[in-house]
Amino acid sequence: MAKERIAASSDSRAQEHLSILTALVLPNGYIADSLTPTQQRQDSFGESLEAIRAVPTEFWERDLRRLADRTAESPSRLTIDELLNDLDTAVSRILAALEWYWATAVEPFWPRLRSVLLADVDARLEQLARNGIQEVFKTLHPSVRPTSTGLEIVRRRCSCSTNNVPDPGHGLILVPNAFVWPDTLVLNVQPFVPSITYAPRGVGRLWDTVRETSESPVSALLGRTRAQILAQLDVPMTTTQLACALDLAAGTVSGHLRVLSGSGLAESLRSGREVFYQRGELGEALLSRA
Repeated sequence: MAKERIAASSDSRAQEHLSILTALVLPNGYIADSLTPTQQRQDSFGESLEAIRAVPTEFWERDLRRLADRTAESPSRLTIDELLNDLDTAVSRILAALEWYWATAVEPFWPRLRSVLLADVDARLEQLARNGIQEVFKTLHPSVRPTSTGLEIVRRRCSCSTNNVPDPGHGLILVPNAFVWPDTLVLNVQPFVPSITYAPRGVGRLWDTVRETSESPVSALLGRTRAQILAQLDVPMTTTQLACALDLAAGTVSGHLRVLSGSGLAESLRSGREVFYQRGELGEALLSRA
C-alpha cells in the first residue's frame, strides 16, 4: 500500500507540473516572456533557473494576466488563476515544474542536443567572419529578413505589442533551439534584451541513425574503426562521448581523431574546456559518395 501511495503522489505532482507548463506555453506559440529572460553566454540549466527566479514579480504578473486573456475558454485558465492568486509561491511552483521537465524529457538527451547547438554557433561565427552579419540574418530562417532599419520577421500569429518595446541599441541575442522548428520565437519586450530563437542547422539529423560503414568502401580505405568514428559525427561529439557510443577506449578514439583531423576528414571546435569533433566537408563528401 505504501508503494501505491507514493506512486500516486508522484503522478499527481507530475500532473501539476505539466498543467503549469501547459498554461505558460500555449499551442499557438505564445510563451510567457518571463520564462526566457536575457541569456548569458553558455548558461547552465541551473543558471537559467536563477535568471528566471530573478525576474521581478510585476513582470510575472504582467505575463500571467496576458495568458489569462488568451486562455479564457481553456482548462489552463484555472491554473493561471491559481498562480495569479498566489504570486508569492507561483515562481517557486514554476521553477519546480521546469526542473521536473528538464530531468524527465531533456537532460537524458542533452549531450546530443547540445552538440547540435554548438555546431550551429560555430558555423554562424565562421559565416559572420567571412560574410558579415547581414548574411547571418539572411540564412537564419525564411521568415527573418534584414531591412535598412532592422529586421522584419513574418509570423503566422503575432501577439506583439508596441508597448514596452526595448529602445534600440541594446543588442540582439540569437538563440539556437532544437524544439522551435519550423518557426521562430521572438522576445521583444522590456526589460529583456531582444532575442530571436531559431532552429539550428542540422536539427533534421538530430535523431538520425548512424550510417552503416562496416561493408562500405570507406571502411576499406580508412579502417573499420576510423570509418565508424567518421560516421558517428553527424553531430559534434567529444572523445569521451565517442568512446562511450562505440565502446572503445578514450585513448584509442583520441588517436584516430588526430588522424582524421590531420587529414581534413574531421574538424575540432572548442566550447570552454571541452573539445568537440565534427565531420569536415571532406569527410561528409567521402561518406556521401560511398
